[in-house]
Amino acid sequence: MQPNITIQYQSVPRFDIDAPDAVEYLEEFGFVVYANALAETEATHALALLWDYLEELGTGIDRYDISTWDDDRWPTSVHGAILPSYGIGHTAAQWYIRDIPKVKQAFANVWDTDDLLVSFDGVTIWRPWTHNLAWRTNEGNSWLHIDQHPIGRPGKHCVQGLVNLLPTSQATGGNVVVPGSHKRFDRIADDYSERLSRIHPSIDHFRFPNDDPALRDASPIMAEMFAGDLLLWDSRTIHCSAPGLIEPDSSADLLRAASLICMMPRSKSNAEVIELRKAAVESRTSTTNWSDRFINADEFPQITAVEDREKYNWPPIPQLSHSQLRMVGWTEEELAKR
Repeated sequence: MQPNITIQYQSVPRFDIDAPDAVEYLEEFGFVVYANALAETEATHALALLWDYLEELGTGIDRYDISTWDDDRWPTSVHGAILPSYGIGHTAAQWYIRDIPKVKQAFANVWDTDDLLVSFDGVTIWRPWTHNLAWRTNEGNSWLHIDQHPIGRPGKHCVQGLVNLLPTSQATGGNVVVPGSHKRFDRIADDYSERLSRIHPSIDHFRFPNDDPALRDASPIMAEMFAGDLLLWDSRTIHCSAPGLIEPDSSADLLRAASLICMMPRSKSNAEVIELRKAAVESRTSTTNWSDRFINADEFPQITAVEDREKYNWPPIPQLSHSQLRMVGWTEEELAKR
């Protein structure tokens, strides 16, 4: 039996978007929290847009009636209650958040460029499990992982992110990171050579046993975050999500809502991928966090296994602004000809 892991809920530094030491903190600890990337009103608006999407799926979801949040109506989720498909990556909510100046600036600070491509990621939504135990998310002990293949992608490649639309607490649960674990990334190829030999270099998800040395050296933490805060983490950092450390009250509100977002420099991508990204807007195809290659989240096995997935109404094709089209991959020259 693997040993249990203790997760510490704690306050961490929350940086202003233009704080010069924020990127240094990310490099040192493998994660960083930016305060108020969305203003309170913007976070509230984004959450309302997300509810619009859920209600417009056409399955009978009503944001004011928890009895309609059952699994038959709710869209299919994957690890940690992530909603990855059914057009989620091209909803008004997701495009609204991606275009918030402070969100884009945070990634520009990381990469030292504002010529960025955005992922067509989904969202994480946690329903209150006090109403249905099946809604309780996985324990953090069961899926601590990295999102970068240690052999296929050596070195720093990606910084992932999420924007909190609701505050986290010891009762709600949230994302968990292992501070500094990205510094052990180079050792993983040797420590897990046999396992990695069976994992194709294009598969970036790699889970760790609870007795991994990195988990003995540093305790996993669940960072306190407020609505509108932006969490960034290096894809080499061991992380997961976990339910609250104490039982939440019995309210009929969502425990958690967060927008997944990742931006990478255009220079890391190529013309073929960018053309696929342009087509994905029209088809409303969602992707993973990687924007330097095209990974269709609608083809996740958890999604394709759903027999009645045609029951979901997809959102309309988004009408994107100039700045949003740039994040898809359109150049200024191409946009001038549109």
